[in-house]
Amino acid sequence: MIRHIFKLIWFKRKSNALMVLEIFLAFLVLFAAASFVIYQLNILSNPLGFETKDRWMVSLDGIYNKDSADAAVILDQLKSDLENSPIVEKVGFTNSIAPFLNNSSRTSNDDMGFNISSYYSEVDRGFFDAAGLKLMRGRWFNEQDQLAKHRPIVVNELFLKNNFPKKDMLDSIIQLNGECKIVGVIQDYRYQGEFQNPENFTFFLSRHTDRTNNCILLEMKSGTPTGDQEKINEIIKGATKSNSHIIKVLESERVNSSRGRWIPIIALLCICGFLCINIALGLFGVLWYNINKRRSEIGLRRALGAHNSDITKQFVLETLILAFIAMGLGLIFAFQVPLLKVIDIDNSIFFKAMAVVILLITALVLICAYIPSRQASHIHPAKALHED
Repeated sequence: MIRHIFKLIWFKRKSNALMVLEIFLAFLVLFAAASFVIYQLNILSNPLGFETKDRWMVSLDGIYNKDSADAAVILDQLKSDLENSPIVEKVGFTNSIAPFLNNSSRTSNDDMGFNISSYYSEVDRGFFDAAGLKLMRGRWFNEQDQLAKHRPIVVNELFLKNNFPKKDMLDSIIQLNGECKIVGVIQDYRYQGEFQNPENFTFFLSRHTDRTNNCILLEMKSGTPTGDQEKINEIIKGATKSNSHIIKVLESERVNSSRGRWIPIIALLCICGFLCINIALGLFGVLWYNINKRRSEIGLRRALGAHNSDITKQFVLETLILAFIAMGLGLIFAFQVPLLKVIDIDNSIFFKAMAVVILLITALVLICAYIPSRQASHIHPAKALHED
């Protein structure tokens, strides 16, 4: 039967060419869209690395204008006042490389014989609890680290994987802005949002009295309403004698930072849905037209003893073979993307996209081919031959 179907396809190659071209072009468009969506969702599946629920962040815009000594006194007093607030659980200080501020700072060197690079931030000892970081190995900064001979650092797992693969570097001394000692390893810290690619990241210990630590991360009492920002505002205003600060709710910032990335994903999904509907309508119309033109062939097969299921199977297999030919041509082009490294992302993304598109088009073809094929199988042979 398969040989017979291939002969029929070959004899009708001109009329089948349009269907093959339609599926081929649809495959390429769907492959590109699926690759982008899968890539973005793959990033989204990574852990954020810190907590946003019941977390507020304060940016002290005016602290840079203070003298270092004055800034130290103000920040010490501010930390004490915030810790004594009944609605605040934890207080941590960091510099402007803070969650959802879209700032970044990078350091690199080759003092160890190879290039080591990492994004980094300076934080105080309270930042770990205030941010809800995830410690994987080792420890966070402690009081003794302030006077340590080698500057202590906490790195993320990706830093070790990329720079020191298959090595246990805990408590090791490395060259990164001078001699540093790795005291702890945390989960990936994606401080710019859920759609940020995981990057090498390093925390350096600094004093909260440093005026460059102009961001304060607060863990609030569970369920603290945003209306209580006025209380925090009064505490900050009382300590700094200034209104140059901004209070942000991290959960809202997380949603806002992701919204811009969700828009193209949703738009692409809508385009793909519209394209699938067009494919389905096109296939349904072409198959319906072709089947009506072949009523005499169907009547003759029925007259020779073919069952309803044989007629249905023939037309479904014909359509599937045409679809597989079109998708095969599409795969030839699609495979060039990972093979030639056209885009520098994990090849598994493209292979997943190919599999998704093949399954989607196959499902569409089966649905669109089955309905007219099923109706064709009920054509009475005498009526079909009489019409011919």
